[in-house]
Amino acid sequence: MDPTLDQLAGAVDLFGGLTREELIQGFEDISARKGDILHTERLNMQIDEAIEKYYLVEIEEQELLVVGPAALPDLPDGGEDLPHLIRVDKREIDKMRIGRDVKDKISREIEKEIHKMDKGEVEQLLDVCYDLEMWNEIDVEDVRCELEEVLDNMRKKKE
Repeated sequence: MDPTLDQLAGAVDLFGGLTREELIQGFEDISARKGDILHTERLNMQIDEAIEKYYLVEIEEQELLVVGPAALPDLPDGGEDLPHLIRVDKREIDKMRIGRDVKDKISREIEKEIHKMDKGEVEQLLDVCYDLEMWNEIDVEDVRCELEEVLDNMRKKKE
């Protein structure tokens, strides 16, 4: 079993939020029921990628993963069994706080990407800003303008 980033988000979305361990256990259980093999190391890398690409967001003080602005949550095959396999109650998540945390994280990422001059990463962050506005109605115009300025500067340097 090799879930997509949206399927990871779909599993998390069922519960409002899951710890990494709960998410992994859920996919191990689904895989076992289907007779599939799950590579836990690969799943951990996919979770890291989902966090990096804003499909999932970490709430560190609670050690929870929640759905991020880039995700289009989709249940994996067998995902309808997750509520029976992961025995946790639905968690209430402060979506506005998460939105502010994501905005702050993007602002920190901008500084890192400016020095690396990685156009693809800057474009991805710009896409996440648009997603964040739609997902959570967070005003990220200041961050978006900064990213657009960085992209303009990159284009000018190439000319």
